[in-house]
Amino acid sequence: MIEENDILVGKDIHLGFGGIKALDGVDFSVKQGQIVSIIGPNGAGKTCLINSITGYYHPQHGRILYHDKDILGQKAHRIASLGISRTFQDPTTYPSMTALDILMAGRYIHTSASILHAMLFFGKSRREEVESRRMAEEAISFAHIEDLRKIPLAAMSYGQRKQVEIARALVMQPEVIILDEPMSGLDDSMKEIVTDLIFDMHDRGMTILLIEHDIQAVMELSHSVIVLDYGKKIAEGTPEQIAGNELVTQAYLGGWTSNLSSL
Repeated sequence: MIEENDILVGKDIHLGFGGIKALDGVDFSVKQGQIVSIIGPNGAGKTCLINSITGYYHPQHGRILYHDKDILGQKAHRIASLGISRTFQDPTTYPSMTALDILMAGRYIHTSASILHAMLFFGKSRREEVESRRMAEEAISFAHIEDLRKIPLAAMSYGQRKQVEIARALVMQPEVIILDEPMSGLDDSMKEIVTDLIFDMHDRGMTILLIEHDIQAVMELSHSVIVLDYGKKIAEGTPEQIAGNELVTQAYLGGWTSNLSSL
């Protein structure tokens, strides 16, 4: 049953590759305005699930409802235009592109110009170009990357690339943003910056779906946590409920359990 404030709901999602079940009857729900984390060991199905939500994979069975409308099987650019954007764990944009170039390219779903035109920073209409530039500058300010505006990606640190990647997802004006391991590979100071960004996005009313291995960040940030193991959902609840769940302890948390119980 879909509750009134559920913005994104998955029902009985099955995804397979050959004889391998990547997702096996997964259900989930994300409430509007919440931060929801998906955790699980490597190979649990986390990336397969967000790829299914965002149109990069097409499950063989199930439903994914966004505002009660089934988006399962739609193409990635169409889902992005509906209001669901995402980051990637390892951004692979052209290394010569600056932060501004990347954000302007990210605006392509809101223009009638081709993506190539967007990447080259010109469009079919001056009005679209001006609006895209305004939104790009707003995302730059929000992500605190003003000093990276004209810096090529190749000259940035890994943490700076993560900031730019989040800004790229934001410039698409999403209602739901999916962050794929935003803390991965970051030092403590950069994790603090990204944590503040996530809270700022939440304060602006965005719904955030977080894929993350940093359990400390998950417990600090999340309203709700979904746990996957071998393509199945084995638990869902508040961080406190997940920390005390025996199935989660056995499948994933292991030695972290004592740390979680003190949170």
